[in-house]
Amino acid sequence: MEVRRTVLVALDVDSDDVALLEDTVDTFLWSAQYVVDHAFKGEYITTSKTTLDDETSDDVREKTDDFNGGV
Repeated sequence: MEVRRTVLVALDVDSDDVALLEDTVDTFLWSAQYVVDHAFKGEYITTSKTTLDDETSDDVREKTDDFNGGV
């Protein structure tokens, strides 16, 4: 038996807002990948959320026009 841990949620988005939602998702995914790449840079893997936030939040906001996705 397969257990699904992800809940699929159907969003009712106006056609005018579809592009905005897609841009937001793309920006969030880019930001998350940026933080992961930073965590694995070098010989030591950073696992502290606080450290990663301190080291990457300014860069992410600068590169994404102040996006704050809670990454």
